[in-house]
Amino acid sequence: MSTVIVKDLSRFGREHLLCGHYTEIVYPTLGVNFIAIQENVDTTEGVGTEMMPFHNIFNEWYAAQTSKKIRAVNEMKASKGMRISSTVPYGYKKIEGNKEQWYIDEPAAEIVRKIFNLCISGKGPSQIARQLEAEKVLTPTAYFNSVGKKTSNPIPLNIYGWSSKSVAHILENRQYTGCTVNGKSTTVSYKVHKKIEKCQDDYQIIPNSQEFMRIILSVSYPMSVIPVWQMNTKLSKSDLYQRLRKMKKLSLNFKSKLLI
Repeated sequence: MSTVIVKDLSRFGREHLLCGHYTEIVYPTLGVNFIAIQENVDTTEGVGTEMMPFHNIFNEWYAAQTSKKIRAVNEMKASKGMRISSTVPYGYKKIEGNKEQWYIDEPAAEIVRKIFNLCISGKGPSQIARQLEAEKVLTPTAYFNSVGKKTSNPIPLNIYGWSSKSVAHILENRQYTGCTVNGKSTTVSYKVHKKIEKCQDDYQIIPNSQEFMRIILSVSYPMSVIPVWQMNTKLSKSDLYQRLRKMKKLSLNFKSKLLI
């Protein structure tokens, strides 16, 4: 490679230190010519190089301001009781023309109910995952692909290969109770996109956002409701039976009172 051509410097990067490192040290060392058309930069001819650091600084400033505006919009939406995330959990669909409102996707919802019922019967995520695979139930990603919904995850080689992590994620998802959960995670900064999970006490819970799944809430919230699959394996059968009865008793009043 002898030449790198970009439309403008912002397309090359918005981190001024990294951009400067490449254009002023790496490329000259390798004998690579750098050209930015919009700013009229040509390192071989020595044209426009004096102003290049200032262009990079302004490009980074623009990215920082854009990030602040996006965060401010999300905070405003949350303060009004609106959803922040555009992701719809497995078992729900968005209503046409209203992205804020969800309705139950029955084929997927049946699998969600099945997972909760298997959990209540005493099975853990690994056991549930193996049973779903044996029964040839499509994984969420494979199901979304089958109905024409785009996902960020690639289609798995084994479209029936459920993982215990996916099952546990469904069992812990409060949104099946009909509420919206905002602010579950954030990022370090607009430069570092590392995901940081927030404490549950910092979540914003908005009840009655969508129809709830007619299943027992099987997450450890409140503390009196303990997930079956997180119970101590050394519990006696009688203790396990008592806890299961308690969870089923709580489910009788689940429709009238959301356990959040």
